[in-house]
Amino acid sequence: MWKLRVSVTIGGVRLFILALISASLTALGFEVNLLEVDLSARPGLTLPFSFIVHNELAQPEQIILYLGDWDRNEFGENRFYEPGTLPHSSATWIQVLPTSFVLGPGEVREIQGTVQVPAQAEPGTYWAIVFVQGEPRLVPYQGVVVTVTRRIGIKIYVTVEPTEARGELRGLEVRGLNPLWVWVKFANTGTKNLREVQALLRVIDVQGKTVAEARAPSVPCLPGSERWIRVDTDFRPEPGVYQVLATVDYGGEALVAMPVRLVVRPLSLFPLAEGLGLPQDLDGDGFYEDLNGDGVFDEADIELLGQVLAHPVVRANFRAFDFNNDGVVDERDVAALRELLAAKRAKVPKTE
Repeated sequence: MWKLRVSVTIGGVRLFILALISASLTALGFEVNLLEVDLSARPGLTLPFSFIVHNELAQPEQIILYLGDWDRNEFGENRFYEPGTLPHSSATWIQVLPTSFVLGPGEVREIQGTVQVPAQAEPGTYWAIVFVQGEPRLVPYQGVVVTVTRRIGIKIYVTVEPTEARGELRGLEVRGLNPLWVWVKFANTGTKNLREVQALLRVIDVQGKTVAEARAPSVPCLPGSERWIRVDTDFRPEPGVYQVLATVDYGGEALVAMPVRLVVRPLSLFPLAEGLGLPQDLDGDGFYEDLNGDGVFDEADIELLGQVLAHPVVRANFRAFDFNNDGVVDERDVAALRELLAAKRAKVPKTE
């Protein structure tokens, strides 16, 4: 899937939306041969770089190039700004030529760029982005006509040496328990772009035995940025006391670590309304989908969950009713329970 800014024409009215467009709409167009340029520099140097743009259409494509700033939010999603907005922007150091041209069908063109590092540049990583944008094209999509403009960003990193890799952990949050997963909050407190930040999670019981271990895929983290890293396990803790230990390797001289204490209490279930039975886990997966205790999982259980979200029994036994496994019981669990029922019914063979 591609995330694009598109204009949708419906009934003569054009609406601009940010939408996910299927790959079938974007399979034809231009491509570039790389998405990142990583340069090591010293103050006062001029550094060259280049990339290739290829028109894969059977018709000419008007291409424009322009610069911008970017960073990531705490969950790793890209954010874009006008050039020169951010403190560590290198946009004003970069020049690319040409900035506008037409590519014929199947034509390939090499774009030349330079980075002029200021003589007074302090050590650290600086960054910007070169956008390569095609011309708007009308495409039919799901009964409407959308205007799709293809845009690809090439991230430019310039690291002025010497830099220092430093990091620290600023949070460890246990979320779902079925199975266990956590958020680890890492901060890049150094001056160097960290390309591979990897979190390792260990769960240790009261006897000191490691009962679960998991490693998250490595993620990048820009200088001065914080990053939440999700670590998933396949561990479903029984009632008891555990230590959850997060360790992060960011490529520095030492690892950083943070522990939290996890207490999983036994369930203490009661009927959720007068005249109802005890909630039941009908399939042994740890979720008590039969909320009214009648031995059947159906729409009545979904309706009941929507009515008892604030019930003391639900709050005290949240892991039994946390159907989306995010650590809280709310309206999203009602939606998750509805999806669970639909999936169950889809598996039931039809009888004549």
